[in-house]
Amino acid sequence: MKLRGYARLRVSSSDSLIEALPESSVMELRAPIVRMDRLCGLSVAVVANLFAQFPALLGEVPPDEVAVVLGSMMGCHKTDEEYYRSFLNGQPSPRLFASTLPSSPNGELSILYRLRGPGLTVTMGPTSGLCALAESAMFLRMQQAAACLVVAVEVSHPVLSSVPLVDSAVALWLTREASGSSLASLTATDESFHAGSAVSALTDLLARSPASAVVVCDETSAHIGAAALNNRHIRSISTPAGAVSGLWALGDALNGPEAAFVLAGVDDSGLAVSAFLTR
Repeated sequence: MKLRGYARLRVSSSDSLIEALPESSVMELRAPIVRMDRLCGLSVAVVANLFAQFPALLGEVPPDEVAVVLGSMMGCHKTDEEYYRSFLNGQPSPRLFASTLPSSPNGELSILYRLRGPGLTVTMGPTSGLCALAESAMFLRMQQAAACLVVAVEVSHPVLSSVPLVDSAVALWLTREASGSSLASLTATDESFHAGSAVSALTDLLARSPASAVVVCDETSAHIGAAALNNRHIRSISTPAGAVSGLWALGDALNGPEAAFVLAGVDDSGLAVSAFLTR
């Protein structure tokens, strides 16, 4: 699989998402962004930036063969909370109600960009972004899609979040074609689960990774990996929390010196996910 495009976005919770749009998309997306909840708006804004940087992507694959795969730790919880408050105030908001499903960004992206392939939303804790990447690789391997638009997104300050989140999103474009220019090749994805033991899960997962791989991960994974695998070079990257963390680290890795690297993430349940990429 080829990584053909990559974009990421982090904004203050008080910033207008219209200002985060590329200039070429403002007129087209201003009205849709205004009516969307924050989760959908962030997803659309980061994808607009992806296509502004890599404008040829949409024309290379028929829309019926593009899958949209979303990963989010908290999903639409913030929107659910806002809708519930509007309900308690006696004025339930139809605008918010329309976005009280975790898959709402999938629908908005599919409509705006006329993408009619498979759609999937993954909400599996902080590894959700990497899990979305793994699911996208499966779509491509099974030839259920010719390309995948992968999005990881989080919204700041949902009440139920156990970690501080910020408004952030990552978008990338994967294809199964072997030819054509690419940022990197996705060679393998893997998952390991040891109930309640992230150390065991990550140790097991990394032990199966290629010996020459450099492990690029969030700080928690870096500490676990450094303790478990003394013979590996562990490079810790500071990322926003939540589902965006693993795919956010990918951006730093693409600009780093390594020819091959493993993105790894864990959550408290004992799930570890990795993606092995080469350039």
